[in-house]
Amino acid sequence: MVFTRRLQLPALAALLAITAPLAWADVAGCAYKSIDIAKYGRQELLNPPNISARNGVLNTVLETRYTDPKTISLGGCPLKLRTYNGQLVGPTLRARPGDVMDILLNNQLPKETPDQVEDQFQHEAQNAHLSTRPASYNTTNLHTHGLHVSPTGNSDNVLLAIAPQSRFPYEIKLPGNHTAGSYWYHAHTHGSTAIQVGSGMAGALIIDDDEAKIPAALREANKREKVMVFQTILYDTDGELNDITALFPSPSNPKQCVDKGNRKTWSCSLRRVTINGQILPRIHMRPGEVQRWRMIDTAFRESLNIGLEGHALNEIALDGIYLGRIDTWPAGGSNGVELQPGYRSDVLVKASTKPGVYKLLDLGTPAFKSVALVNEPQNVLAEIVVEGEPLDMALPTQEEMARLAPFPGVDLTTQANGVQQVAFKLGQDLKTGKNYFQVNYQAFSPQHIRQVGLNNIDMWSVTTVGDPSGVPNGIPPLPHVFHIHVNPFQVSQARPGGTNAMVWKDTVVIPAGTTVNMYTRYLDYIGKFVMHCHILDHEDLGMMEVVEVVDAADGVTSSHHH
Repeated sequence: MVFTRRLQLPALAALLAITAPLAWADVAGCAYKSIDIAKYGRQELLNPPNISARNGVLNTVLETRYTDPKTISLGGCPLKLRTYNGQLVGPTLRARPGDVMDILLNNQLPKETPDQVEDQFQHEAQNAHLSTRPASYNTTNLHTHGLHVSPTGNSDNVLLAIAPQSRFPYEIKLPGNHTAGSYWYHAHTHGSTAIQVGSGMAGALIIDDDEAKIPAALREANKREKVMVFQTILYDTDGELNDITALFPSPSNPKQCVDKGNRKTWSCSLRRVTINGQILPRIHMRPGEVQRWRMIDTAFRESLNIGLEGHALNEIALDGIYLGRIDTWPAGGSNGVELQPGYRSDVLVKASTKPGVYKLLDLGTPAFKSVALVNEPQNVLAEIVVEGEPLDMALPTQEEMARLAPFPGVDLTTQANGVQQVAFKLGQDLKTGKNYFQVNYQAFSPQHIRQVGLNNIDMWSVTTVGDPSGVPNGIPPLPHVFHIHVNPFQVSQARPGGTNAMVWKDTVVIPAGTTVNMYTRYLDYIGKFVMHCHILDHEDLGMMEVVEVVDAADGVTSSHHH
């Protein structure tokens, strides 16, 4: 879907006759073809700008607006994409436990005409059985992914819809015991999430360590921190993103990419994964230097398997929560740090004593681990340049990291007294051609609410289903990515060496046709939030459900004071 009428060939030829050659070169940069890395890559990686809390308050404005194609481009293509503050990655928000984040969300995206809104709705309704009318693509809100904060009022309330050309003041209070770690924020209005996050509407949100309580080696690594927001910024040959079907999976057979309708999808478009809006950037390190990398997968649909040539990745936190140990993923193996949409991983990297250029790789993801259910090839994401005078920096010890475990000794698997069942269903309607994107066989509706009790401990049993085996050309069970707001959960996950261990997360992939059990307790906050598939077009097309925490004592809800 494109909001502007395309010029016919005679008119286009007349326009080109009076257009400067540079403008034509810019337009040509938007073609679906390989990006010239020598020309557009290998620039020094820049951390996004920091906006930090002062005296207990983070006070800022996030302005939602289009990028200016005169100043913002990617791979030679001038871009007009929905972003925060007109940049391809949002600023990094930094706060501490107990702080208040006062964020004015200023939606400066233009109002759509009724015809444009209807066109958007029809585009979604023709592809899915919807139970509620989704928001327009220029309507937005703000979600703080992974934070344990109130979901009501003007806190992390994703049931709000901030219309274009309007403002909304968020006040998000962090509890004093909130875990330090790497979180992120992004748009989350039902119906516009995939389009907006696929344009780059995301940024890191870091709850900083208390430096007096962390090991000296970690404190030194923090000084050399790299914030790494992995993005799949998708844009068409006009440098725009207005078509939700572009966010659908690319065909499994690359030969099908020649079809015009397929070229706009991610792998067929030949767009590249960016880090902080940069294509294949470089990171400089001195031999023996230790850096902390905060890696965040903000992609709408991208499985990453991160490895670094000649270097181990020492993982210390998952989804913002310290492991209480160091898990070392060795160099040279096929298993690296797993990032699925919504995941975060904090790693410590100690540079080799041997100077050189080392590739940061997506090692490739086998089909059974990929959200696309295809074997994904290896890709180069960045280059690490090791040079200069050596440094003698240490990694923290296992004993030092053990003291940072936020919930030592807690094992919810032995305490759960209830079960919540989730079946992610993606199926096909053979009569209409539409698909069913459902949770427990119902598409998202704000009136369909699952209630759970404050302080209760539940096992969530999550599976994926497709069409029954007898349906001609039916959709088989596919992978989905489970994410729930407000409270993290314990889940078993593969660790280095082929072992499994219980870890704390807020987002986890559910492989095709499998069941994953996880355990959570609803602490501190009552009110409504959501759980959903974090493949973002799945969420927009119905694979989401409202969850409401009620007071277990009387079953009555009330506004949480926040």
